[in-house]
Amino acid sequence: MQKANLLTYFLFVYFYEIEQKLNSTQNKLELIKFQSEEANTDEFLKRYFKNFLSVHNSIKDTEIKKLELQIDSETHQIDTKELFNYQIKNIFLPEELTSIQKQEITKSKKSVYTNPDLYLEISDGITLFYESVELKSTKNDTIPGSSVQQILPFEWVIFIKRNVNSVSVATGFYINSITKKLSFPDRSPRPQVGFKNLVDWNKKYRKEEKKTLFIENNSQINTEKLKLLIDWQDYLASEWLEIIKSDFSKKNEKWFNNALRKFSIKFLEYTENLNEEEKNNLKLKLRNLIK
Repeated sequence: MQKANLLTYFLFVYFYEIEQKLNSTQNKLELIKFQSEEANTDEFLKRYFKNFLSVHNSIKDTEIKKLELQIDSETHQIDTKELFNYQIKNIFLPEELTSIQKQEITKSKKSVYTNPDLYLEISDGITLFYESVELKSTKNDTIPGSSVQQILPFEWVIFIKRNVNSVSVATGFYINSITKKLSFPDRSPRPQVGFKNLVDWNKKYRKEEKKTLFIENNSQINTEKLKLLIDWQDYLASEWLEIIKSDFSKKNEKWFNNALRKFSIKFLEYTENLNEEEKNNLKLKLRNLIK
């Protein structure tokens, strides 16, 4: 079996166990001073998880005997004891990353370099592997996520929900926390993420029975979300078109909805005076200008 597959299997079990440990014990996360709504700016939270993951750095104490992964029509099963060689050797905070590590991270992204919240160095006893981890925290449920250009859909995320007297944690792939809503809090498109979204996904597609961890990964489940990430401009254009086609306006609409309506009126008035050839030329010109 390929080492890359074994690493993935290890991480499925590892992050499941981390979530269980944090939610079933006094995790002391409620004592953390949260600096902001976004965990990626929260140094206290990063240091907490650096320490926690350093202590809980393997799955040797797991009671899970088998992992069964359903990928579309294929089923993969492995005994967890085959993953016991895997261990997290180091956890790097952004300021601890070397220039070489930053170069490797840059290769995995489609845009300019941004620091991961945590960077794991994992060993199977022979080979070293590296995995970035995203931290998200919220007092309510949903928050604007990472900039769409920076998102790695299958990056691991640790999502923290701050309640009045306690803190809950969910783990999983970043894509499973996305709600399919696109927001622009700082002029950058940021697909919304939700704690409940990730929890609901885990309840539906991840379960433990008779010391076996079952996980279902159906490629069709994430088709719409991947479309949003791959071509967010087209996704947004389709959303805007629905606003124009709607017969009603809603209370507390997005600020630009009326601007869209006014633009549409101006555009329709402009194109009314164009003949078919001019319309086709305009369409061709606009397509050529899309980058």
